[in-house]
Amino acid sequence: MKLGYRERVVLIIVLIIAILGLGIFVFIKPQYEQLTDNKKTRDDLKTQWDAKLAEFDRINNTQAKIEKRVDEGRQTAKLFTGEMNSVELAQFLQKEFINTEKNTEDEVVLKDSVSVSDAGTASLSYYYYRPNVVTYPLYENADLDGSLAEALNKKMEEANTFALHSAQTAGSSAASFTMLINREDAMEFLDAVYDYCKTKETMMIESITLKECDFNENYEEDENAPAAPVQPAANDDEAEGEGEEGEGEAEAAAPANDEAAEIPAGIKPGYTEATVAYRVFYMQEPTDPDLGPKYDNTVWDGDGWRDPVPAE
Repeated sequence: MKLGYRERVVLIIVLIIAILGLGIFVFIKPQYEQLTDNKKTRDDLKTQWDAKLAEFDRINNTQAKIEKRVDEGRQTAKLFTGEMNSVELAQFLQKEFINTEKNTEDEVVLKDSVSVSDAGTASLSYYYYRPNVVTYPLYENADLDGSLAEALNKKMEEANTFALHSAQTAGSSAASFTMLINREDAMEFLDAVYDYCKTKETMMIESITLKECDFNENYEEDENAPAAPVQPAANDDEAEGEGEEGEGEAEAAAPANDEAAEIPAGIKPGYTEATVAYRVFYMQEPTDPDLGPKYDNTVWDGDGWRDPVPAE
């Protein structure tokens, strides 16, 4: 069949459209879809890369924070007494608080031996003051503008904040010992512990029990006591009539003085047995962390970093 000019033109146009459509679906559309996917992947990778750069920029700041925390931990550890076993703790107590030069001069002695527990753990609570708040219906009804409740909340604010701090477990050892000590040296012993705690805050005297709270000072001879009053001389008649009776009274008074001066066995005038319960806390000093090198953001300048690292 012979086609006319017009029909040939129409057929050519149809073929061209068919070829273009086929080219679009076969070549252009897949490439466009691949281009769209690549662009999305690029955007996602750029977002991830920007996030990584932001993380890299925080490296030095994070390292500085870690170093600061480690330094704070070391400074805190210095407030704790160095960890000691039972033998070392007993020697420490005797050197620092028991066998001092002053105690030796004043004949303060250790009764029996120092009882020391092996190192273990103990709960170290956060100490704070909690005010005593008293409320009652009339008080609450009088709070017409809410100012009283606000004042109570303000008063309890610090205590409530500190109450959120939980107790921590720390290394600990306990000891107890009994000393035969006088009042002055007992006070100096407490002062010595207090002075030591100015630099090593985590040691404490849990209790001190005195066998005699007056330190047996009532048995000491008082050199400043007033002399006994002198009785006036009696006339001869009274002396003759009362001489025998007076002698009897004098003889009766003498045993009383002797009895008052008698000191019971085991009692040392001016001294008493003081039993001390002592506890010390330990804390491990932080070790040196491996923080790696400092971050230098100029490492991304240029394109050298894009070259793949050869495998070893």
